[in-house]
Amino acid sequence: MNDTNKSLSEYQTFLGLLERKLAGKGFGIKHDILISPYQVDLLAIKTSLEVSKFGKMSRTIAVTLLENVDIGTIQSFSMASTKYALDNRDSLLPRGFGGSLLSTPVIVSDDFHIDIKLWMERTLAEKHWAAFEFPVIISLKDKKIYYCKKTPIWGAAYYKGFRKFVEENLSI
Repeated sequence: MNDTNKSLSEYQTFLGLLERKLAGKGFGIKHDILISPYQVDLLAIKTSLEVSKFGKMSRTIAVTLLENVDIGTIQSFSMASTKYALDNRDSLLPRGFGGSLLSTPVIVSDDFHIDIKLWMERTLAEKHWAAFEFPVIISLKDKKIYYCKKTPIWGAAYYKGFRKFVEENLSI
């Protein structure tokens, strides 16, 4: 089996495990969603009442497989996925007034350059009104997830929970 087929097989296995895990936690699952120009292989969505968020939070996880990823690609996919999540929220409560959103765009690849991994751990995503963008990259080679380890002043109370959410739901 060549490296491309091995990576694709590992990715398919990861997607299957992720889908079962998230469906078991009450997430609605969709497949093969075009978030132009990206093909999202798995989109998981769950909205629930969260007392710590003072209302209903919609959580979305958009997963795609990409090769030769650079910082611009991560930013572009994160922005596109978050816009899609904002445009397709399933809560009637307005953001900031009982409604909020956590968008978790996930790029999976065989591996990433060390500079990309380090950038992910120290870079905060764009800020939004009552919405959080929390991008993640997953290296199939390392079997490791990478995401921002910094905590911003605005939204600091939530970031520990976001990191826990990512670890519990996306670790491989």
